[in-house]
Amino acid sequence: MGFHLYIMRHAKSDWSGHSTSDFDRPINKRGQENAKRVGQWMADNNHLPEKIISSPALRAKQTIELVSKQLKFSQSKVEFDESLYLASFDTLMECVQLYKDNVSSLMLVAHNPGLEYLINYLLSKSANQTATSISVTTANLAIFEYKDSNFDVEVDKSSLKEFIKPKELG
Repeated sequence: MGFHLYIMRHAKSDWSGHSTSDFDRPINKRGQENAKRVGQWMADNNHLPEKIISSPALRAKQTIELVSKQLKFSQSKVEFDESLYLASFDTLMECVQLYKDNVSSLMLVAHNPGLEYLINYLLSKSANQTATSISVTTANLAIFEYKDSNFDVEVDKSSLKEFIKPKELG
């Protein structure tokens, strides 16, 4: 069995609190529903990441809490890494390299534009590339598979297994 890399953008955030800082913006009702929907899809399809690394921003935290609840995961499987808050493409690449060892699957939860750059970079190196680029909207989940955990994210080819959009889940 190969290594699965799950990459998820946080769910839709609530912009109604004008005095709320970007870091402290919560997810809105639609975001809550979409995070639950993606988490349920993951559980139903046996996509259970071994380790989850998330941005500590409130909207990312709330997203992964709802996903984890659907997966029946303990929050001890989730680690918050400050470098993922509004992380650049390079920071996200470093994060994959840093956390992929000693697990068979890893999930990142972060923000655009870095996340979209990462997914499209991996897509361009994917053995089964079907699109030239993907727009990554809130609560979207990309699942890439590598031969094993000894991959180099910058060099080795992966296969895009799934690209999940909550609105397409019903």
